Amino acid sequence: MPSLKVTKNDQPLCVAGSSDVWTFSASIWADIWGPEYSSLTVTGSTKPTQGKAGEFVVWHLGHELRPGDRVAFNFTASSSSSPPDQTPIEEPSPKQPVPDFFAPVPEAELVKLESRPATNTNCKWRFLFPGKPVISLALDPVRQYCGLQLTWNDHRPDRLRVNLSRSSLREITARAGGEELFVEYVPLNAQFELTVEA
Repeated sequence: MPSLKVTKNDQPLCVAGSSDVWTFSASIWADIWGPEYSSLTVTGSTKPTQGKAGEFVVWHLGHELRPGDRVAFNFTASSSSSPPDQTPIEEPSPKQPVPDFFAPVPEAELVKLESRPATNTNCKWRFLFPGKPVISLALDPVRQYCGLQLTWNDHRPDRLRVNLSRSSLREITARAGGEELFVEYVPLNAQFELTVEA
């Protein structure tokens, strides 16, 4: 059974291992509005027990990445995990309405979100996967989001889905996809990296 080892600038950040979870994911995210230049999240879900759903597991949540940071991923056959982050996640206040993430976003709200000051327009990424052409991408006013998404589950334990894409706010809210730059199911022992550039 596999694990995903994550390092930043050659320093270990965490290991998401299948011995503890039935699914794990990692993502790097950026948008033109910031304030973070880019951010990394690594999470998973423990295995269901006695008919109960597994618990949400966090290794990193919104870990800020700065220009020059290089994040490397190693999808390896070792199944052990590093300890997850034990910081409690704040629950929304009972007085605050829970947002309906599946409801259409009103046009006025979209316009308001799009009109925010763009403070992160210089963000660029460089994605390197051995044997493939180097992919360089940047944020722009048309597609304001960049995302690298890695997903694994124990139904197909020998592969990891890797998806690098750019999307607009409207594509995201409409669940219409975006510009997919790299989409592959990669095998065990795959190693690849993303560098946040200035």
